[in-house]
Amino acid sequence: MIVSRSSRLPRKKLLLAAGDAICTALAMVAAVMLRLGWVSGLDYLHARHTAILISWAVFILAFYIGGLYESERLQSLGKTVAAAMLSVFLGTLLITGVFFAALSIEIGRGIFLGFAAFVLVAVVCMRLVYVAASRHGFMSQRCLIIGTTSEARKAIELIRLNAHANLRILGLIHCGNDRDRVGKFFDDYPVLGTLDTLERFVELYDIERLVLAAGQEAEPVLLRQLRSFRYRGIELVDFVALSEELAQEIPLDHIDDEWLFMASMNNSRFHVRRLKRLTDILVSSVGLLVSALPAAMAAILVKLDSPGPIFYRQERLGRESIPFTLYKFRTMRADAESATGPVWAIEDDPRVTRVGKWLRKFRIDEIPQLFNVLSGNMSLVGPRPERDMFIAKLSEKIPFYAERLLVPPGITGWAQVMYPYAASIEESRRKLQFDLYYIKHMSFFLDMYVLLKTSKTILFGHERARQPKSLSETRSRHADVKTETLIFDPATGSVAPEGSEPEHRLRNQRLT
Repeated sequence: MIVSRSSRLPRKKLLLAAGDAICTALAMVAAVMLRLGWVSGLDYLHARHTAILISWAVFILAFYIGGLYESERLQSLGKTVAAAMLSVFLGTLLITGVFFAALSIEIGRGIFLGFAAFVLVAVVCMRLVYVAASRHGFMSQRCLIIGTTSEARKAIELIRLNAHANLRILGLIHCGNDRDRVGKFFDDYPVLGTLDTLERFVELYDIERLVLAAGQEAEPVLLRQLRSFRYRGIELVDFVALSEELAQEIPLDHIDDEWLFMASMNNSRFHVRRLKRLTDILVSSVGLLVSALPAAMAAILVKLDSPGPIFYRQERLGRESIPFTLYKFRTMRADAESATGPVWAIEDDPRVTRVGKWLRKFRIDEIPQLFNVLSGNMSLVGPRPERDMFIAKLSEKIPFYAERLLVPPGITGWAQVMYPYAASIEESRRKLQFDLYYIKHMSFFLDMYVLLKTSKTILFGHERARQPKSLSETRSRHADVKTETLIFDPATGSVAPEGSEPEHRLRNQRLT
């Protein structure tokens, strides 16, 4: 069992973000110099450094909100250009709003338009370089899969579904005593050898990561043998840690109480919760002041749109199963549950009113929950609070569902931004996997990231259609083990199908 302490940061995307930051700064300098010349331009930059820094920061934020760091947008030139144009347009609007609010801050219109044009060209060129480098294996990590079980197939499929992680599978290592699978293909990847030959292939291919996907077979042998690789700097992950890193969820079928206990022991949460509570008080107080006008307009529209109360009140369970009353603007008919009783809300729910549809779309219906946050019943970020009847039902069907009650519920959460609607037990199970990820990795920065993703969802809607499916929803397109026989040549360190051109299948994978 391997309990990772944190998720691995996407190195390539961090490098891309750093490149964007540099290009944006250079774009401003270029716009100023072309407009004013070198000497006057330096004076201009010095005199307006505050406005320039604000513009730079706003554009970086707009890049994220506009989707410039999403893997899907990086695979197509058209999508890249569209996302770049949207991000620059959004950044321009935000900067204009900032300058309008603070009349003492300004940048000349000609310089600003040149700045925006240079930024657009720069971010598109950065992504073209990024895609070209990715296709040539830049910063890819060479790895071996240890195991030839169904868990190994899940690991392979997980890596396939998350191509942006740049993990390059060079083959598998069989853990059993028999050698029947050695020299054959497993999901298009060669079974190179057994544990006895693991050392040889680690050195041959300069392996950087070992993925442990052997289930329970040969576990004592693995533990003894893999420790030495870890001390040599080779990264070692199991399927759960791989899911945390790539899918940012924790697979329920692969954890137990011992895993949850070790995960809780590895992370101190007391200081996090104190900072979290302070953030909740400050943000909810400011949020109530800022949202006073839209909240008043929403209240009027709810009253005019359909008969019934303005506010919707419902008892939910909070931290440690303590009940509290949750407040929202009413978005459904007043008699929504009179015929059916308590049921799950679904996407495009027919019980939602005309005004309620728009209130939900922009999350305005949840403004009253800021009072719940201020009173301490909820947090800004956390698992969504559920009704006691649903929790009782789901706890019977889904293991570890009660773990959600260990932390304060939230207005938004990791599960909400990753998988917004749960209208069945299976979907609730999937959302729990995201909730468990949040509980394990809960931090101030993760909360800020969730709030950013929430604001992006409010502006552009949720992109569920592009979310990778869970492994249980994805059928393997490959047979268990192909019967093609391979020949290993120790002199060259390569493997090739018997009777084929020498080293044909693996020459592209071999590293020298």
